[in-house]
Amino acid sequence: MTISKKYTMRISRLTVDKLGIQMYDRVSAVLAELIANAYDADAEHVKIMLPFGEYLARQISGEIVDQGFEILIEDDGSGMTESEILDYYLNVGYNRRAKRGDRSPKHQRRIMGRKGIGKLAPFGICREVEVLTAGGTKTQHGYPVSNLILDLDDILEEKINEKGEIEPYHPQPGDLDETYSPSVGTKLILRRFDRRRVPTAEELDRQLAARFGLQQNDWRVQLTDSKATHQTIELGTLNVDIMEGTCINVSGIPVEVEGQFHPVSGWVGYAKDPYKDEVMAGVRIYARGKIVAQTRDFDIRTGFTGEFKMRSYLTGAIHAEWLDEDEDFVRTDRQDIIWNSEYGDAFREWGRNLLKELASKAETSSRTRLWEVFSEASGLQERLQYAHPDDRTVRDSVLRAARTLIARSDRDSLADPEYVERVVRLAYAIGPHNALLETLDEVASTANETIDAVLGLFEKARLVEMYSLGQVAQERMDAVQQLDRFIGDPDTSERQLQELLEKTPWIIYPDWTPLSYNQRLASTRRNFENWYLVNRGHSIITSTINNSTKQPDFVMLSHLGSIEIIEIKKPQHALIDDEFNRAFGYLDAMSEFIDTNPEVKSEFPRANLTIVCDHLNLSTVYTSALENDLRIEHRPWHALLHTTNRSHEDFLRVVGELQGELPRTTSDDVLTTQR
Repeated sequence: MTISKKYTMRISRLTVDKLGIQMYDRVSAVLAELIANAYDADAEHVKIMLPFGEYLARQISGEIVDQGFEILIEDDGSGMTESEILDYYLNVGYNRRAKRGDRSPKHQRRIMGRKGIGKLAPFGICREVEVLTAGGTKTQHGYPVSNLILDLDDILEEKINEKGEIEPYHPQPGDLDETYSPSVGTKLILRRFDRRRVPTAEELDRQLAARFGLQQNDWRVQLTDSKATHQTIELGTLNVDIMEGTCINVSGIPVEVEGQFHPVSGWVGYAKDPYKDEVMAGVRIYARGKIVAQTRDFDIRTGFTGEFKMRSYLTGAIHAEWLDEDEDFVRTDRQDIIWNSEYGDAFREWGRNLLKELASKAETSSRTRLWEVFSEASGLQERLQYAHPDDRTVRDSVLRAARTLIARSDRDSLADPEYVERVVRLAYAIGPHNALLETLDEVASTANETIDAVLGLFEKARLVEMYSLGQVAQERMDAVQQLDRFIGDPDTSERQLQELLEKTPWIIYPDWTPLSYNQRLASTRRNFENWYLVNRGHSIITSTINNSTKQPDFVMLSHLGSIEIIEIKKPQHALIDDEFNRAFGYLDAMSEFIDTNPEVKSEFPRANLTIVCDHLNLSTVYTSALENDLRIEHRPWHALLHTTNRSHEDFLRVVGELQGELPRTTSDDVLTTQR
């Protein structure tokens, strides 16, 4: 093939790699550079076609396989003549502002480009770029067209001539070169892609809108899905819902550098809801309508009011044209400010002071929004109104307790239904106590106590006792019902049963109280596991807590001064000799551990073994050991459930009595009952 030398690009291969391939590795970043070039060329309409949500190439058996897609970017700007292609477009690093002025010729737009490297951006995602452009003076045939094809592989291949010099790269003319067009404009076609994903329409709209701070009537950008849907979106501004009372207009707050004040415009505030995309996170900083930096905090130091919420929900858009004027304080890749400069330091300090003011100002609004989110997620007010339509004191006290409990919560926690329900239950347990204290204060402050006031105090005391007991009763009933479901399900695992019994030891020992599960047991467990490793030669696990993946060898509890080894088998399982022998070995090891450690023995003088298993298939020797060793007890699952139900009849009765007074577990239950 004959190599045409009509078009010539003189550029270091290293420059292409550093300024094209490495700097622009995302589709949105590439499109942003090409859109900016169209803007600088006085385009009024830019049309882009690409496959939304698709991978442009895939990796198959370790190789990158192109999918055959194209990306088309077409604008109606001033286009380029052949001489402009040679002098400007193929002259990488050409400073347009310095050579051709700071404004575009037709619309007098402030030129975004400066360093002349944006044309290399496509090579961050593809290996071939075709350029079709028509400009200059119209002839009788129309505007002359220049059509050239840039191939990354050829660009990166350094060819040495007979003089030992590196040959310049010569893009090859396309089929439409030296033809004519009825109108001016430029079209770029990107082909032969690396493995890059095109964002969805919604993602791409947000990502590109965040990169431009433009609101002009003579400027439109359309993106169309090149697949069958032909979905089209028009690039607009990035819309972020702002929390009421948190927005600060910065137009009257200039940045001071050595006694000179530099204007800024825009705003900062708190987002009403969590970010939909990283491009919405933090403050976007623009110069000449194009993003030059994005910061979540201006490197602000920690330890100020509202710090967490500021770092989580801060958003904003600030325009500072002086960052990109005579002196350039923007990095070469246009992705950040040169903060380590006189202007950068001043801007950073300005931002820090602004954010401290915002954090302090927005604290009340943040708490209000947090309460709104919790109220919607929990349905607490509706549940209280349904359960206590005639007792406003209880309703108000529970709501106040809930407000206090969530005051330091974060928004992510409130997205967890279990967390929200725990807050509701705790608020419901605390609330009546607050009502009791309020009544007590009222009685104490009354000069002439009446019998009604005293009776009111007794009534509140009865209410507190009833609801506190009811709270425990509800939790115990839930656990008993869960045990019943586990026993009836053949797919129940040993671990599920271990976790349940460790969390609710009172199922096995009805007189067990939380006071018996103390830090000393946790310390004893750790010491025993270490002792077992040293004296028995292998490690064991005695708890499901903090062991999310490994199966415990047994569950270790304490009861009435004893260490209890709980050996659990699945429902319907028949215990065999090896399993009994292993469990007995744990009991023997625990007894030895207790006897050789006086401090442990003073706290837990003995050890017992409880085997929870439905059936036994033991030899005579082991059956005798089970029957005659007073330290060992066998309990089938249904017998355990029966004993637990009988032992907790009082609790279950209280639940029944309070069924109409406790709030329902979910708001759906309330709605169902009301219907």
